[in-house]
Amino acid sequence: MIENYHTHHNFCGHAEGNAWDYVEEAIKLGFSVLGISDHAPNKLINDWGVRMKESQLDEYLADIESARKKAGKKITVLSGLEVEYFPNNEEYYERLKKKTDYLIHGQHYITEDFSYNNLKSGFGLKTKEDIFKYSEFLVQAIESGHFLMFAHPDLYMTGYREWDKNAEEVAHIICRAAKKENAILEFNSNGFRRGLQKTKDGLKRNYPREEFWKIVKSYGVRTFINSDCHTPEFLYDHVIREAEEVYKELGLKNTTVTKTK
Repeated sequence: MIENYHTHHNFCGHAEGNAWDYVEEAIKLGFSVLGISDHAPNKLINDWGVRMKESQLDEYLADIESARKKAGKKITVLSGLEVEYFPNNEEYYERLKKKTDYLIHGQHYITEDFSYNNLKSGFGLKTKEDIFKYSEFLVQAIESGHFLMFAHPDLYMTGYREWDKNAEEVAHIICRAAKKENAILEFNSNGFRRGLQKTKDGLKRNYPREEFWKIVKSYGVRTFINSDCHTPEFLYDHVIREAEEVYKELGLKNTTVTKTK
């Protein structure tokens, strides 16, 4: 791994380290690109324990700019945000895009009516209806054109767990949209830290779920592996290396990322 576009920051409340802490580690590791993409502020999502507040956004971006200048030519440092998608909110996405080099999509919540009302965690989807609604959110996000790549698209398996015909069809829906729009799906290495869960097919990771990624491969969808690290020491440790080996064994390889300022 020499590039990573999914890197967090202590402003989200559940990560450690500022921008320079991550950039310094990336330089030590010989990375060529580090994109920092912490959870975007959103006044309509009341979960301040896992995302920065709007009042912190400019300070966050200034911290990244400071690290960029300090790094000089040793590494390319990019500013980003990880953002949920909800329709009819174009001004919000355009404003964030103007402030950053890129946005990464991460659908941590869904709702029945695509509003911000009665949010349901993407980590806790249990029913057929839940996961198909999740796929609808992802398709709309992919079609929106706002995002550089799509983080942990198989997150729906965290709560659903059993790989059945419904889980498989959701994978096909996501992959068809990604292929049509030439989108990049992220193989999220951080999922390897969550361990294995018991299923009827044996012990499986919630994500990255290998069955999902075999379907991704069959469509020829563009992919990229990120660390999704929440502390500098996890940028490229033994867990990320294990994920990287599985990624390669599945026949996946990083696409060239060019959609940045």
